Amino acid sequence: MPGLHALQSRFLDLLLSSGALRFGEFMTKSGRQSPYFINTGAFDHGRLLGDVAACYAQLIRSKFKDQIHLYGPAYKGITLAASTAVELSKSSGDEIPFTFNRKEAKDHGEGGVFVGRPLVSGQSVIVVEDVMTGGTSIRETMALLRPRNVTIRAVIIGIDRQERGVGERQASLEVQADFGCPVYSILTIDDIVQALWNQERLGKIWIDGQIKSRIDRYRADWG
Repeated sequence: MPGLHALQSRFLDLLLSSGALRFGEFMTKSGRQSPYFINTGAFDHGRLLGDVAACYAQLIRSKFKDQIHLYGPAYKGITLAASTAVELSKSSGDEIPFTFNRKEAKDHGEGGVFVGRPLVSGQSVIVVEDVMTGGTSIRETMALLRPRNVTIRAVIIGIDRQERGVGERQASLEVQADFGCPVYSILTIDDIVQALWNQERLGKIWIDGQIKSRIDRYRADWG
């Protein structure tokens, strides 16, 4: 199998060096006991977040040339969408609007659930998220946006865990089929395992035989 291309390699190193990608025993939002965990809350300073946003911006620019409006689901998607909008604007000179949601509607001031560029009927947005596991987050996002008659043009994620969604299909494929929008990821779990299994990276072996066995068992259950 071919190795990682430059964007993927750069993003993987950012995940590992920041501690955003860890191996152990973790409970996911979907209620699955996983041997690996992605926590983009570890992107906790400006230089690092800028580097991460540059990776997202590169993927978005490779797919879309104009009419880019980013949407960041609370909470992890907020900083990713905002910082990626900055990177896209810097590289292109274009105005890149972004919107995000609150977990609870505000009943004073400007009010409402959404913050940032107002959403209008008939427009499209690109959702920026960290990870896709079972597709729970994107379904919550759809429930918020559909009453506004807003179309999701695409979903951009850092890592596709390539796990089952609500049915037997992979969640990212399920989202594409159910909602008619493509899902693009910088990395998949296949990419990560291939790059790290018994191979030194950043001076360390991240996936040895024992961890690989746990990953294989987990993916047999949920992959």
